[in-house]
Amino acid sequence: MEYSLTRYSLALLALLPFSTEVAGLFFNSIPNNDAVAIATTRDAWFDAIGISDPQFLVDFESPTVAGLNVHDIPGLFPAGLVIRDADAGSATVSSGPVFGGSNPVDNFAVAQNERPFLELDFSLSPVDYVGVLDIDHSGTTVVVTFLGGTTQNFLLDTTGASQDSAEFAGFYRNDQPRITLVQFDASGDGQWGIDNIEYGIIPEPSRVVLLMIALGGIAARRRRGPAVAD
Repeated sequence: MEYSLTRYSLALLALLPFSTEVAGLFFNSIPNNDAVAIATTRDAWFDAIGISDPQFLVDFESPTVAGLNVHDIPGLFPAGLVIRDADAGSATVSSGPVFGGSNPVDNFAVAQNERPFLELDFSLSPVDYVGVLDIDHSGTTVVVTFLGGTTQNFLLDTTGASQDSAEFAGFYRNDQPRITLVQFDASGDGQWGIDNIEYGIIPEPSRVVLLMIALGGIAARRRRGPAVAD
């Protein structure tokens, strides 16, 4: 009996998350302005966090239209995402070339002024991961806030070239609590933009199933009692 319980206990421990890493995970495409680098980095990010496609995608093609100010409109985007221009209250859907001469990925992206912060607020429904394409800036600090208020800062590289200048940035909570807020500080950079916001929760059905099997094994052993020796 003791051996069996120990065996199932070890199985349970194997199912529990264990890591000495406590920071969020960050992927940034380099060189930027390069479709291959963006795609390669995005794919590597997906592989690292264990998904093949985002749960939600906001690409500003629909239901938004050019000229729409999406600042602080609850219910406009899936799963409670709210976009805010924290300084001037104007996060405008625009068609290119508008971001210092750069273009959106497709027809539309959201443009913001040079002051902090452009915010992606997930507090209504915190998420495990957030990916985004940012367009035409000269280096942007990103502040990611997790449930409970812990923050982590990341630095995006310059994408200040003309035309299709963009880079992919992906953030994953890793061993942190879920993400509630992502803030882009483009102070002094002039107008710039973001496109293709990808976010969501990572399901863990296999972990849950294995945990239920392990618990079921312990319960069955307890019901049967100790084995009787011949």
